[in-house]
Amino acid sequence: MGDVTFRGGNTLDLIVGLGSGACTRDQDPDDLFYTIADRGPNFNCSDAPDVANKSVESLCQGDTGDKIFTNPGYTPSIYTVRLDTGARSNTAMVTETIPLKDSDGNDITAISNPLEVTTTEGAYSINGNRIPYDPNGMDIEGVVRMTDDTFWIAEEYGPSIAEVNPNGQIVARHVPEGVDEDLADATYPIMPSLPAVWRRRKLNRGIESLGISPDETQLVFAIQSPFANPDVETSESSRNIRVATFDPASGEMGDQYLYRLDLPETFRRDNVDGTPDQSDVKISELRMLDEDRLLVLERVSATTKLYVVSMADTDPIPAEYDELDRDETLESLSEDELQSVDSFEKTLVFSTDDYDGFPSKIEGIAMPTEGTMILINDNDFGYTDVDTKIARIQYQEPIV
Repeated sequence: MGDVTFRGGNTLDLIVGLGSGACTRDQDPDDLFYTIADRGPNFNCSDAPDVANKSVESLCQGDTGDKIFTNPGYTPSIYTVRLDTGARSNTAMVTETIPLKDSDGNDITAISNPLEVTTTEGAYSINGNRIPYDPNGMDIEGVVRMTDDTFWIAEEYGPSIAEVNPNGQIVARHVPEGVDEDLADATYPIMPSLPAVWRRRKLNRGIESLGISPDETQLVFAIQSPFANPDVETSESSRNIRVATFDPASGEMGDQYLYRLDLPETFRRDNVDGTPDQSDVKISELRMLDEDRLLVLERVSATTKLYVVSMADTDPIPAEYDELDRDETLESLSEDELQSVDSFEKTLVFSTDDYDGFPSKIEGIAMPTEGTMILINDNDFGYTDVDTKIARIQYQEPIV
């Protein structure tokens, strides 16, 4: 992506990040998969002194909670990646890039949305100028591709999922009830298909995972962190994650299931230099192994765990936990208080704690066969000096 220089500050050498999500299709070769990159090079205003060698006042007018977008014209895109299985092994190549577009065929941006019914962030340029909110903007984090070449993507701002045609044009973006009114000026269709309670996602912890059933009748996605329901403090300490189903044909939400996050002290590599908080534990990816079973990626940063869970063996979350005015929310319930809510039984099938050489911040899983996993990390566009790395893991028999 070239260099970005802050006047009187640092120069960043930026490269495209490919690993915010990944997927494969049965009809494609085993060495080919699809990935996405999130909202482009950005960092917290509070990190301006460390990243840019500039003050928060000079870049963000003192707004420590906002973001600096180094490349505000960046377009979130879908990539086709092919692994090299020839003489130059252990390399990969991007063979196609599909930028996301609105209904008129114009490239969209990844600038934060003008949201009032939920939280949002202000955006600033490298020169300290405020960037206007963009109702089209998306922070994409999950992807699947259908047999007819249609894509579905998941993103964090809304939070939302969206149907995308093979050329990258957004067919419809499905958001929580009420968010559609905030995005009324978007230049592609906005549908209020998700329950209003989903707009209580914690800021920067929206939908970061997306899977599709083998018969393509059901999408499954998870919120990255527990909802800020009723408040952020609840999200910080909660272990209760919502996993939801969605009918791509009708555009309707289905059942929701409870996934209980692990305790932070169980992520061994992340505890080497201190103990992470419960709020550091998150879901960053999932795949559907069959019609009922999911492979879920749970991580802090250095440690990544992969669990298998079954929707068939788990009762859905009762509908009353979607009500906005509940005193006792799903996210506020402790383990002892979860008597009336079933949760997934988790079976660990892989942990990077057991092996050397894996990168931090793994966010993508592609599965070309029942016994093969391809893992890819989010490199934050290189501004933290992290490379994109891909690992292919081969089991001797199907994972399930």
